[in-house]
Amino acid sequence: MGMFKRHVVIAATAWIIGSTAYAQDAAFDSWLKTAELGANQPREENWDEIIRKAKAEGEVTIYSSASTVNALAEDFMKLYPEIKVNAYDLGSEKTIEKVVREQQAGIYTVDVVNTAGTAQMFYDLLPNHRIVNYVPRYLEDKIPAELREPLLTQVIEATVLMYNADTYKDAPPVTNVWQLTEPEWNKRFAMKSPLGSLTSLALLTSIVEHGDDFTKAYEKHAGKPLELSDGMENAGYEFLHRLLKNDLVIYDSGSKLATASGLKGQAKPPVTFSSMHYINKNGSDDYANAILYDIDPAGVFAYSTYVSIAGQSPHPNAAKLFIAFQMGSKDLTPDTKLEKPYREGESLKKLQGMAAYFKVGTFSPRTDVPLPKGGENWPNVRKIFGSAEYQRDNVAAVNDFWVVETSQ
Repeated sequence: MGMFKRHVVIAATAWIIGSTAYAQDAAFDSWLKTAELGANQPREENWDEIIRKAKAEGEVTIYSSASTVNALAEDFMKLYPEIKVNAYDLGSEKTIEKVVREQQAGIYTVDVVNTAGTAQMFYDLLPNHRIVNYVPRYLEDKIPAELREPLLTQVIEATVLMYNADTYKDAPPVTNVWQLTEPEWNKRFAMKSPLGSLTSLALLTSIVEHGDDFTKAYEKHAGKPLELSDGMENAGYEFLHRLLKNDLVIYDSGSKLATASGLKGQAKPPVTFSSMHYINKNGSDDYANAILYDIDPAGVFAYSTYVSIAGQSPHPNAAKLFIAFQMGSKDLTPDTKLEKPYREGESLKKLQGMAAYFKVGTFSPRTDVPLPKGGENWPNVRKIFGSAEYQRDNVAAVNDFWVVETSQ
């Protein structure tokens, strides 16, 4: 092919790509206007009209990272039987992957995207119009800005350090995370693999981000400065490196972790990094898990699970209604008295989509709602949060570190 023809082909290809992108942007902008989302969201929303339109749309499709979405679907249809809910429990990584792949193929079937994965949600899906942030106007002054922008936090969750309170009745077994890297805890510390779990990978990245806190904790524990191993950039990486060298045990499921640390009658149960909500298995499965709240630098690593409307959602009003439902009713106050079962009767009418989450381990971002029984100390618990910017810039490096370390 001659140079001139090659330039013509390249120019034509660029024109086609540019035209396609323009058409997609135009379709997205048109949809935003019709759906009254983004800059088109009215300052005062007419909820009677939104509900009427949602019922006319007749269905809503949810992609979620949590199995709780099935309970949400059931509860939503109790209050809105005219609207069918198609709920898909996909896990965090597959939720994001499915949205991207479908929209790349021009398929727009999902309405609500519900997952963690801060870096991917903030810096891929949102700027590429794969999702749209939506906060019902009546909730804007009830949710702190950082928990509603650039995306609405549905619930705050946490990965926590858990131990067996049946074995260690008198006191927790450790008071500093660096104890878990010592011979006594060889093969007695466990977590879920970060390969395939955005939540676990985000946990590791948060540990690396807060390397300074881990440095201080080490000096408090050992009484001397921390010496980094070859190739370790900071104390967060060093902590993970030493955990792995101490035969960290990897599980493929969070429920198995809860069993490993919580089963009663063990002589030497492990400490685990587990999702905080598994503490509720103490009641359902008679486990003895407890959370290491008083440990340096922290035993609670908190993160947001986000909810958003999918770009070019075919049922935007049903999506708005589902998100409003997830966040709980207007009638909730910090003093609202709620009775079990939360997913029935008056409790369901008030909690709505919060009912399935109204337990220790999942906390609403709203400042005007009651805390679940057993979670009253949540506002004062020492927590570590990872930042979106750090996750974006470092999650790939942490993933690579883990792959290299676990392959040796």
